[in-house]
Amino acid sequence: MRLLFTLVSLLFTGLLIGVVALVAVAVEDVPRLDRPIVITPQQIARAKRIVEGQHPSKRREHALATMALPPEDVDLAVNYLANRFAHGGAGATLSDGAAHVTVSVPLPSNPFGSWLNIEAGLAETETLPRLQSLRIGGVPLPGRIAAAIGDTVLEQLRRRPDTGPGIEALQAVRFAAGGVKVVYTWSDDLVDRTRAATVTPADRARMRRYQEQLAAIPGARVALPELLVPLMRRAAQQGGDAAAENRAALLVLTMHVLGHRLEMVEPEARGWPHPPRRVVTLAGRDDFPKHFMVSAALAAFADTTLADAIGLQKEIEDSRGGSGFSFNDIAADRAGTAFGARAVEPGTAAALQARVAAGVGESDILPATADLPEFMSEKEFIARFGSVGAPAYRRMMDDIEGRVAALPVLR
Repeated sequence: MRLLFTLVSLLFTGLLIGVVALVAVAVEDVPRLDRPIVITPQQIARAKRIVEGQHPSKRREHALATMALPPEDVDLAVNYLANRFAHGGAGATLSDGAAHVTVSVPLPSNPFGSWLNIEAGLAETETLPRLQSLRIGGVPLPGRIAAAIGDTVLEQLRRRPDTGPGIEALQAVRFAAGGVKVVYTWSDDLVDRTRAATVTPADRARMRRYQEQLAAIPGARVALPELLVPLMRRAAQQGGDAAAENRAALLVLTMHVLGHRLEMVEPEARGWPHPPRRVVTLAGRDDFPKHFMVSAALAAFADTTLADAIGLQKEIEDSRGGSGFSFNDIAADRAGTAFGARAVEPGTAAALQARVAAGVGESDILPATADLPEFMSEKEFIARFGSVGAPAYRRMMDDIEGRVAALPVLR
């Protein structure tokens, strides 16, 4: 019996040492990739064209559709996702029939290392890609184990209510050096099924709460704070998860300011009270609330980088035939972005909620904009500021960022 106990102890100790050694080799001190998120207006415009090309009005039920993504957008997407969900960095390299993805994820403090570096090789099949190779730090895994891990992850995604409908719709993914082609089957209920799975009952209750609050506010023409303050006051009264309450309030208010029915994002809202149609203003203008709220919602549900890029792309588009490039619109965008980010950041959500609930005016949430250049054609913008990123442009943006940082609501 003593011999058996000794053998078992030695075996357990050996396994423990092996696991520790494996972790020590897998975890590393430096990232393989440490990339900032850079989203250009050109990429936003390209993404907009891709999305517009997939509009439901252009699809027949159960018809096959193809979406083509250039390699730089695929690379940007994996880096954005790694940063957004794991605060890391990632990159993708494409070749005919294959893709190589590298991901670096920071780890909590531990005695082994600061980074988990993963390299994965995906091989094209007749349908969805298969994980062909996997390396975690300095540990390469056998191909069969890599494939089994990939199959398991894919199966788990199929079973999840929020990702299952999308996986089910995918028919094939084709890799080439020139980009990725995604073949999918369009279904009219695809968006509704995905939306229903991602909106929790708690989120739905929050949205209804703020929709009812909006419906109770009178007035055919109101300033944005007249709507924002009651909603944030209601959020503060709820207690609990301040970020979740703020996020729901911003979504409901954004849809209202844009003049859209909430049922576009939540079908059950058809049976909820509807706020009256009205003009919402900020600094006497009805376009500033749209800039502010859209940017706030984007920052609350995505991040500030994406919100800033979309705002800039809109102004560039306007300079080429719309209302013109306007730095005061950019100021409203940046103010909304900063507000939305603070509203959902764990360390600032409750404080911002309380600050707005106590009462704010227009100058508390929007910086002075009357002296900022606006309505510039592309030719005039280039003549005065050169280009996006040029010294004159950067000086103007630094001025705007300083004004936004000084807003009382953000202090």
